[in-house]
Amino acid sequence: MSTDTIANNATAGATEFAHILLKVSDIKRSERFYVDLLGFKIRPAKPLPDGRPFVPFTQGLALTNGGPQQLQIDHMAFKAKDVPAIAARLKAAGAKFDRDLHDGIYGLTIYVFDPDGNMVELYEEGKKMPA
Repeated sequence: MSTDTIANNATAGATEFAHILLKVSDIKRSERFYVDLLGFKIRPAKPLPDGRPFVPFTQGLALTNGGPQQLQIDHMAFKAKDVPAIAARLKAAGAKFDRDLHDGIYGLTIYVFDPDGNMVELYEEGKKMPA
């Protein structure tokens, strides 16, 4: 199917990203990583229909128990504020980096692994490494 077909039918199709429900091996450990180190904000939400515990964030990510048996995504990316400060906080906590602070295609960028090995990209648009 070509993208022309999709573009010409403006009445049906995905309109925007909504969320990711990420299975993690230790929900409390992962919650601390995302809240304490990355600055995520927990939001209120209705319980999952199957009763699993979960932690939803305003950034479009939610955590639940049950993984990872096998990683299913390459990485997830979030726009961020003050990436150098986030990188310093992550380093102080002993987080594992894939790529340290650098000029990425979207701005000042880091790639770090969460406690389950999922790669997280954080970037600050319009910012560059100091000259």
